[in-house]
Amino acid sequence: MPPRVTLHDIANEAGLSTFTVSKALNGGKGVSAKSRDHVLAVARSLGYVANLAAQELRGSVRSSVAVITAGTTNAYYLDMMNGIQRAMQDTNQSVVLMDIAINGVYDEGLEDRTIQRLLEARMSGVISTLTLKPESIERLAQWDIPVVFVDSSPPEGMAHLPSVTTDNYNASLLVGEHLAEHGYMDWLFLVYPGIWSSREDRERGLREAARRCGAEVQVIESANDAASARQILSDAFDARGGKLPEVLIAGNSPLLLGALTTMRERGIIVPHDMPIVSYDDFSWAPFIEPPLTVLDERSEEIGRRAAETLIRIIGEQIEAGKSGETAAPSYRDEFKQQVPVGLIVRRSCGCGAEEASDT
Repeated sequence: MPPRVTLHDIANEAGLSTFTVSKALNGGKGVSAKSRDHVLAVARSLGYVANLAAQELRGSVRSSVAVITAGTTNAYYLDMMNGIQRAMQDTNQSVVLMDIAINGVYDEGLEDRTIQRLLEARMSGVISTLTLKPESIERLAQWDIPVVFVDSSPPEGMAHLPSVTTDNYNASLLVGEHLAEHGYMDWLFLVYPGIWSSREDRERGLREAARRCGAEVQVIESANDAASARQILSDAFDARGGKLPEVLIAGNSPLLLGALTTMRERGIIVPHDMPIVSYDDFSWAPFIEPPLTVLDERSEEIGRRAAETLIRIIGEQIEAGKSGETAAPSYRDEFKQQVPVGLIVRRSCGCGAEEASDT
């Protein structure tokens, strides 16, 4: 890991005093525009990260945790955030929410700017719902900022990093087995892009479930928002020449909303014309008519476990620092967890009211 860049390093490279460099970086008076631009250029080239927390309050300790989400319109994150907040409420840590996929569209530049801001603010730690770039992880590690992935996998080659996830493969098998019990042989899976790491195992599990029962599964990909899902599904229906699939599987709640919009516009009645099931339970799923069959990923528990893991890592860092040891986060195999799921069977899948139950 390269050493952290200091004001002294910038001063040596720029050929100026540390006093002048400090004033230039902090917007102080008495520095010419030419000198300021030169200092800023040198700082960028060396990878310098300003300590905004120290600028705002000298001697402050790290007291904020960042939660990086990937589209705050997803109802899944509401319960997950509740779990995180519950775990954090008895600590001195505040929680800051940062979105790098506004309206469900991932933005690489926004990830870079978000990581820069986290470094400048000297966050205690990060909980990320999206697989970050390896470069982002390396930058966080350079400043001893631990990261825990929630409902997502670490970047390739960084499997040692903590994560709290759903067993998406077996969850999809559970969904597929229920569809097979109904005798459905023509499945349509509306899913989000692969930048969300849960996509691969969800699709793989559904394909395997379809293979086992001899069903066909068509996979169509949409951007991770309701408007895109509405259009993509409408196009898919048109391409099928008016023949509806025997069942529709929505990859998450934003895509479900888009799907329900399309179906309402076309007068498709659930489950009479086409049954529907969805990933990610949410509070109003039982109150839709008909009530929705959903996969319950226990998102609040996932959030709570992720926060508890991060709290533990941060606590160990603090104790190590008091003993004069390295403050780098220590990651162990026990910090990688999977949370079991359950299928909540209601009437949207075609089950009658007398059959519907939690399984």
